[in-house]
Amino acid sequence: MSASGELHNPADPVLILLHGATLNGRMWDPVRRYLDPRYRVLTPDLPGHGSRRNERYTLDAAVETVVAAARSVAPAPIIVVGDSLGGYTTLASASALPQERLRGLIPSGASFNFCGSVVWPYLLKGAVFNLIAAIVGEQRFIEKAMPKTLVKKIGLPESEARAMIDAGMSLKVFSQAVRALRNVDFRAKLAQITQPVLIVNGSKDKPNMREEASFLAVAKNATSYRFDNCEHGVSLWRYREFAELVNRFAARVGG
Repeated sequence: MSASGELHNPADPVLILLHGATLNGRMWDPVRRYLDPRYRVLTPDLPGHGSRRNERYTLDAAVETVVAAARSVAPAPIIVVGDSLGGYTTLASASALPQERLRGLIPSGASFNFCGSVVWPYLLKGAVFNLIAAIVGEQRFIEKAMPKTLVKKIGLPESEARAMIDAGMSLKVFSQAVRALRNVDFRAKLAQITQPVLIVNGSKDKPNMREEASFLAVAKNATSYRFDNCEHGVSLWRYREFAELVNRFAARVGG
């Protein structure tokens, strides 16, 4: 049923929303407030995140998470949306999903390959996170730093930032995610997708903007959308606009 208590139309697609690294499915709470209520929404925790923090993130396990979510709403059509790590998981899961049910995909912040020297800053960030977790304590650091980041810097409502923190965040999973994505050719995965794809980026997200054109060049059925003056993680920074973008895409491809 929708938020208004109405039954969902079985012909409408179910939205599977995939969160970014270190976060969890509650990341999507701000976006969900502005999604069309006719769409049923699933926001699973990926391995190593949220309720699954005791697991290890691997790309295969993440893909299986998406497959299981799709299986749980069969035979409904589906649209997969992901930001950052969720965006890469979106691209990786496309071939494993029932093609007759997959209506489209929105990978955000996921248009460059983790190959060569570009990986080193992410490996270093992961090492720093692991060091903080070991010295300061993972949960202690999260409780101190994340409210400031989510509320004061990004501008999320305090209640939704609190819900995300309480659902479980992880610093240690970041390095796992980087290693899982390293040397995977996501450009080639995109090239095999025949369903509509909307590639989303923030204009200040330099790594993704640098390779976006090469991703679009190999895609069979892709368009792009750019959030001006926005950094990586556009679904958090511009959650209302992101939701409206998803609504328009779902209305276009859902039928």
